[in-house]
Formats: sequence, C-alpha cells, structure tokens
Amino acid sequence: MSHAKIKMLLGRALRGAAYGFVATSAVVALSVAPAQADEEADAGTCAGGRFCMWEDSSFSGSRYANWAPTGTGQKYQLDGWDGDNEITSLMNSTRYMIRVYANDDYSGESHCVAPGSSVRNLKDWDFNDDIESAKTVSAC
Repeated sequence: MSHAKIKMLLGRALRGAAYGFVATSAVVALSVAPAQADEEADAGTCAGGRFCMWEDSSFSGSRYANWAPTGTGQKYQLDGWDGDNEITSLMNSTRYMIRVYANDDYSGESHCVAPGSSVRNLKDWDFNDDIESAKTVSAC
C-alpha cells in the first residue's frame, strides 16, 4: 500500500472518529442539559398560579407541593412521606388566600398565607414541620 493511500485512509479514520465523538458529545449534552435545567429552575421558584412548599428553609430541599388551586374551597393534603410534617418554607404565587393546617383534613392550628407572599422559615411562625393540609379560603 502506498504512503499516499495510507495517509488518505488514516485521514478518513480520524475524521470519522472525530465526527463520532462530536455526535456522541451532542447526544450526551442534550440528554443531560434538560434535567439539570429542570432542577435549577425548581430551586426556590414557584410558578404563577401555584402554591409551593419545601422541606428546608429558604425554598430549598425537596419541593413537596406544587399545587395549582382553581378557586376558593380547594383542598390539598400532604400524605405519607411526601412532605407530611416536613415543611419549612412556602410560597403562595396564587391569587387566593391559603390556610395551612397542622393536622390532616384541615384541622388543628392554622395560619393564613396571603396571595403573593412567602415564608422563608416556618420557625418564624413557630410552625416548622407542622403542615399536613391546606385549602383556599375567601378570608383570613
């Protein structure tokens, strides 16, 4: 085999490997980027029209609630291991007043969260890790 032919075949092999690497890198980047973006977007945010509750202070840790109530009298239960008695911060991005309760079925000690307000640390209300249910109300 001539030196020129070897050089040509080697060039093709290197270009093929480079194209394969670029294509693989693009696929990996596309498959990882959306997951990272979702996690970053979720950290400390609560979309308009939603009531969100987090495990830790300053809207961090697991977001156990991302509720979108559609009117007054709507109810929300934190069940089982999904945030029940684990809430430390909350954000009300709805247009409704929302009352949070210490017990299931909307009973026990409660606090009202005004539309557009948030609580960075429920220890400030002496209500840390107490929320079990919530509902929209017409007045607080």
